Amino acid sequence: MKRFAFKLQHLLNYKGYLERLARQDTAKARLDIVDCDKQIAALKQQVIVAAKQMDSKVKDGICAREFKQHQNFLGAVETDMENEKNRKKNLEKIWEEKQVVLQKRSTEKKSMDHLREKQARVYAEKMLKSEQKELDEISTLKTARGNSHDTE
Repeated sequence: MKRFAFKLQHLLNYKGYLERLARQDTAKARLDIVDCDKQIAALKQQVIVAAKQMDSKVKDGICAREFKQHQNFLGAVETDMENEKNRKKNLEKIWEEKQVVLQKRSTEKKSMDHLREKQARVYAEKMLKSEQKELDEISTLKTARGNSHDTE
């Protein structure tokens, strides 16, 4: 009996490959968002530490130049934080786009899998019918031989 061979197996393998690539791209985009969140948290922590240092120096007395320097530093950190927040929004848009691509690739692969399974099922049913037909013929021949030997 001949084994089942899916004629589109190479295409199915390629669809699986594209799905894996899309899954990797989506994971990388998600990792970029997590890294951006960590960077934002680090900048927030930096602002808190710098503000505490500035408060303690102001209590002790500070010259105007040094105060201006602290203010400029805090402003720069705040600007960096806003830039990171904007970058995060862009990364989230990219992640959503990659999720859509991943969903499309997964759907394509699943439809090919279903087609392969359906063809395999049809093939197995066909082979079972063929085997049953052969067994019926063998049984009929045995019965016919038995009847011809009995009549002699």
